[in-house]
Order: sequence, then structure tokens, then C-alpha cells
Amino acid sequence: MVSLFICALVVAVGYFFWHLSKKSSSRRYGWQLLWRLACLIGATRIGALWLGAATNNSPGWVQIPGYFLQLVGLPEIYLVRSIRHTPLKWETAASVLLLVSSFVWAASFVWVANRIPLCAKDGKR
Repeated sequence: MVSLFICALVVAVGYFFWHLSKKSSSRRYGWQLLWRLACLIGATRIGALWLGAATNNSPGWVQIPGYFLQLVGLPEIYLVRSIRHTPLKWETAASVLLLVSSFVWAASFVWVANRIPLCAKDGKR
């Protein structure tokens, strides 16, 4: 059931991107926004990963929010699960992977933002 939901979600997102790709880009947003957004996404996700990893060694209830902070890195950190048994290597590899993927996420957000039409104040496009 979960795999069927994920497949339907992937098809819906793919159709949305395909629909947006037919529209012409007005190039409102460029490299400056891409870099800023990538740095913001990367700093947020990497910071949450390291903060969550720091709570793994402490006993008690602190591990629960720490675990959810580490989930901010999904789905990318799933790719480095094979080195999970060595925490420092895992955190470093996941950080590099999140840094690279933050540029991909930012580029996709900028691409979508450039294709969504702006509405004027009088209601005309």
C-alpha cells in the first residue's frame, strides 16, 4: 500500500513538472537566489543532522527529538546507510551528500518559481 502511494506521488509530481516544462521561463530568478537558497537548505539540513547525531549519545528523552532531526536528511542519508556503524564517517558522508543535494533541491525550486506565472494586481497575466 505504501509503495502504491509512493508511485502515485511520483507520477503526480512528474506530471506537475512536465506541465510546468511546457511554459516558457521568464527568468525572474537566477543564480543569486539559487546560491542563497542552496546555502539555506544545506545549513538547515546539515545542522539538523549533526544536532540529531549529538543527541544519540545522551540518555533519556533527548534522543527522540534528535532522531526526528536526523530525519530531515531523508531521502539522501538513506544512501549512506552502509557506514552507519561508524558514526563520524556516516555524519561526514551524509553532510557531503546533503551539501550536494541542497543545490539540486534549490535548482528545482528556482526552476519551478521561474515557470509559475505572476499575476498582476488587476488580475491579468
